[in-house]
Amino acid sequence: MTADEPDPPREIRYDLTEALSLLGALEDAWDSLVQSGHLVVVIDIESEIRALSRKLGFEDPSGGRDDR
Repeated sequence: MTADEPDPPREIRYDLTEALSLLGALEDAWDSLVQSGHLVVVIDIESEIRALSRKLGFEDPSGGRDDR
């Protein structure tokens, strides 16, 4: 980030309706990826996102690659 860019928010909140909508969209995306055979690509991207998150000082989300 440059000096003139704002810092990202420290916290993001969802109300129950928003959270359920997000969860539904993610589940639909997951199903589509499994059916299309693109899941391997997503798993590779997940690894990169986890590595980047650690470099930025964030902890890994609970669970893991086998916790689905």
